[in-house]
Amino acid sequence: MLAPLSVSLVALFTQYAYAQVRFAKTYGGTSWDYALSVQQTSDGGYIVAGYTWSFGAGSSDIFLIKTDANGNVQWFKTYGGTSYDYAYSVQQTSDGGYIVAGLTTSFGAGGEDIFLIKTDENGNVEWAKTYGGTYDEWSFFVHVQQTSDGGYIVAGSTFSFGAGATDFFLIKTDANGNVQWAKTYGGTDYDWASSVQQTSDGGYIVAGYTESFGGAFLIKTDANGNIIWAKTYGGAGYSVQQTSDGGYIVAGYTNSFGAGLDDLFLIKTDANGDIGSCVIVGNASPTETEPSPTVTTPTPSVSSISPTVNSVSPTVTSPTPSVHEPCPLSISESCQIASGLITSYKGGIKVSGSGEFEVKVYNVSGVMVKSVKGKNELKIELSRGVYFVEVVSGGKVLREKVVIR
Repeated sequence: MLAPLSVSLVALFTQYAYAQVRFAKTYGGTSWDYALSVQQTSDGGYIVAGYTWSFGAGSSDIFLIKTDANGNVQWFKTYGGTSYDYAYSVQQTSDGGYIVAGLTTSFGAGGEDIFLIKTDENGNVEWAKTYGGTYDEWSFFVHVQQTSDGGYIVAGSTFSFGAGATDFFLIKTDANGNVQWAKTYGGTDYDWASSVQQTSDGGYIVAGYTESFGGAFLIKTDANGNIIWAKTYGGAGYSVQQTSDGGYIVAGYTNSFGAGLDDLFLIKTDANGDIGSCVIVGNASPTETEPSPTVTTPTPSVSSISPTVNSVSPTVTSPTPSVHEPCPLSISESCQIASGLITSYKGGIKVSGSGEFEVKVYNVSGVMVKSVKGKNELKIELSRGVYFVEVVSGGKVLREKVVIR
């Protein structure tokens, strides 16, 4: 028999430069309950969103828990239909209520649709909307933020629209959830959006993962969702924030760099998405489309419940992680010549030139894995991964990043 899971809320405070547990509590029922988003509220308490199999109207329902500053439940509500409903993101809104973003198979146009619920400060539904097409708007995350005009920006992914298998899906709504515009961004493969934030210029920054272009994917748009730039970095991006200097900080994971199988990955860029002259940064040209998603206005079942609450004592450790800099081959912009001299194919690269040249191939840790001399044209077999290729010919040096699939 599988053991039930409970939602956990851990509050930390810092003193003398280290974190201490203020409280740790679990909230749940007899089945599986997952918390995926939390925010401190204006009264000093917390709002927690996720989904529950223990309570509600269907197989799984969205839940919201409002607690005081000490984690004591003030109210706990579920929202859903007869099938599967999930919440991935919650934010307190300017009117004191809450906006919740997730996915639903209980309502909508087909498959799994993006689900947006607006509540008042007590969790009562003010409106609920779904957005989707014939197929799934399935994603690892759906993220929502209230925008400066009182509306909302929602980031997810879509099978129903776009250029490839899945594309980034960005929806801008007014304060009542009505679509003002919707855009998709992607290539021919799978592209997943995980996080969005409105930027200081009124545009948006979107982070996620791309298989079409390779790695963590960052797209900067204007206020209407038109692409300003798109960059890749290796790894995968799950969260993005604009920093005080106008640049961006991205958190995710990587198995291309670091000490283990998957390492935490923190990327700091400038306002243009660049990391100085670091060659792990790639320029991407995603296809942009303007779909018209079907919008429905469901009436989810709402339940007020009393979960079991336990105070727990988690084990706290202070590890010392290995820290690696994945930019050992930073080069000047003048060396990054987009000449087409180096081309990649499945299983290797081809270097084309005139006369004799030397090719050195480095892995992402900066270790040289190949050193070959050739003339006119040379093919080098490489296993799947990310590499930095250096070609020396006639006193000139060309360096490029390549991705072998």
